Amino acid sequence: MRKLTLIISMLWTSGSWAATLVADLSAVRPGPVTANATDTQLEVHWKDERSRNWTAAFSLTAAVPTLSSVSVEGKRVIERAQAFYRAETGKRRGGWDAFFDFPPSHPDGTRSFLAEYHPKSVTAKSLGDRLVVSFDGMQLGIFSGSLRYIFYPGSRLIEQQAALSTSQPDVAYFYDAGMRIAAESDRRPGLVMESHVSYFDTEGRFQTIVPEYGSERQPVKVRYRAIAGRSGAGSVTVFAAPHQYMMARDYTTNMGYTWYTSWRGSLALGIRQLPDDYSPFYPWMNAPPGTEQQMRMFISLDDRDTRPVLNDVLKYTRSDHFLKLPGYVTFAPHWHVAYTPQAEEKGFSWQPPFKAAMRAIGIDSAMIMDFHIAGEGHPRDPTELRVKELSDYYRACQAQSNRDFLLIPAEEANVILGGHWGLVFPKPVYWHMDRRPDQPFRETSPTYGTVYRVSNPKELWDMVQTEHGFVYQTHPRTKGSTGYPDKIFETDYFRDPRYWGVGWKAMPSDLSSPRLGERSFKTIDDVNNLGMKKRLLGEVDVFQVDTTHELYGHMNINYVRLPSLPTFDNYNQLLDAVSKGEYFMTTGEVVLPEVTWKPAGDRIAAHVSTGYTFPLNMAEIVWGDGTRTERKIFPLDTTREFGSGTFDWTAEAPGWKWARLAIWDIAGNGAFTNPVWKQ
Repeated sequence: MRKLTLIISMLWTSGSWAATLVADLSAVRPGPVTANATDTQLEVHWKDERSRNWTAAFSLTAAVPTLSSVSVEGKRVIERAQAFYRAETGKRRGGWDAFFDFPPSHPDGTRSFLAEYHPKSVTAKSLGDRLVVSFDGMQLGIFSGSLRYIFYPGSRLIEQQAALSTSQPDVAYFYDAGMRIAAESDRRPGLVMESHVSYFDTEGRFQTIVPEYGSERQPVKVRYRAIAGRSGAGSVTVFAAPHQYMMARDYTTNMGYTWYTSWRGSLALGIRQLPDDYSPFYPWMNAPPGTEQQMRMFISLDDRDTRPVLNDVLKYTRSDHFLKLPGYVTFAPHWHVAYTPQAEEKGFSWQPPFKAAMRAIGIDSAMIMDFHIAGEGHPRDPTELRVKELSDYYRACQAQSNRDFLLIPAEEANVILGGHWGLVFPKPVYWHMDRRPDQPFRETSPTYGTVYRVSNPKELWDMVQTEHGFVYQTHPRTKGSTGYPDKIFETDYFRDPRYWGVGWKAMPSDLSSPRLGERSFKTIDDVNNLGMKKRLLGEVDVFQVDTTHELYGHMNINYVRLPSLPTFDNYNQLLDAVSKGEYFMTTGEVVLPEVTWKPAGDRIAAHVSTGYTFPLNMAEIVWGDGTRTERKIFPLDTTREFGSGTFDWTAEAPGWKWARLAIWDIAGNGAFTNPVWKQ
């Protein structure tokens, strides 16, 4: 593997432009965030959630875009701050939806870049109630564009964003971001710094450290993807978009996604990714040519100490916990935790680490999928060993289920039906994944009762129908389901109502989209345009987990409408509700407790009740006429953080046959419904 590193120097010290920049404020409208400029400075003014006055001042004469100060009621929290960006780029193989890829293994290698700036203009413009300050002339290796700061009224939240694009084909990349802040008061004799950096460690314990001497960026494994530092008259926290920044992986181990450095009069805090996780598949992010990749990092600040400022950041993800909604239970399918062989070894009373991790983030019910890979049991075994493992699987899941948590046994198979597919029954069902011609399709065991042996799609589907099972295509059009479900569109079993549809996961990553999971949306829209009434099911698709992992960032959840959590003996109630489509999906920050459709002819109307943490970006009604997929966007750029309310949206949709709805916030988090169909 060859790696070429190009280091493009980034200037941290102040100097002078060849000519002072002139701030263009022509697109600023009267509103809750205002701007004014002098010959040397551009100022932004707004009020936070407590109606305190904030001012951010940008230099128009510094050598690089510089946030000269950020103050609240005259108290400076930030002084002389500059953005940090680093990117590593490689080449994508297998198309934009490919997961089985690893850019560092490409013969052309990878390249690393630091940002440089050649601004010719700075603009401020209103975006709804928000305001965007943009410096053009940013270069990040093969990427070019602008550096932006976005201010949100009623908030202490600032978004730092590198909005960049490339013309090169097949680009895979990831980025690190940060902010370097002047910290002269932290200087001590001997070039030593005495800064204070705070975070929650992976066990959830609050920590404050004084960084050791050194200039390097120090990675930190933290909970909540956030790191804070004392600054000026208060504190600053930087944090990543909770889901959008987490590239798709098979594993959720915490690799240290934040960093800090304190060196010679400055304190820097940031977020970071790693080039690999020492697994064969680690596909990075996509940058299709000409798309604007929005490489964001969020900043929260106040005139208080680090702990309360960090606690405020935790509110955006409800401390990485899915909200308890009356009348709903949370349901998370598709986990490979290899539970059965461990339970067989340790005993059924053993508490597996995944259970505590799931409960800690608010999962009421999980549908795990044992026996997927070698070492997880013997799924293709033709003897009674396979049946015994299935029996132990049911016993083990029942042992972990109680009135507060439900563990449902399922399997992800890769035989007979095409691609990978999840299979779940409402009760113990024993089956072999193959049979010889001299063996019967169905036989009776004195120990286990009916045992099936299936060798073709018809036999397998006869078993599914007889035993009231359900199937869905896991990770459609990628991984082991590349080409599926497209290749089985015409089969009787895919068209059967017991084949629910396809899984949804935020995979792959493309920061030019305001949404997550475009691959699955495109798949379900295509399927419904063919006249098949199919649904999405949010899925997790990760392996072993424990409470120290960065689990929440890789999560989504299904909120299933049920009065209470069923017992293990009655988990068919949950499966039946899913089969009827009585649920919505979310990354967690946005919820949709009520969506009422009111179609009338070629008009689609939706009455929506929602709650959210980050300010919202947009809503959309998406529909299809059997040939094309269309959408109407409803900007939500006047919403404030930590809001709730009802909306009524209408779309003219000539010839519509199906429709769905989604809401997305400024960090790419969202909630969405399944399709409804025109009667």
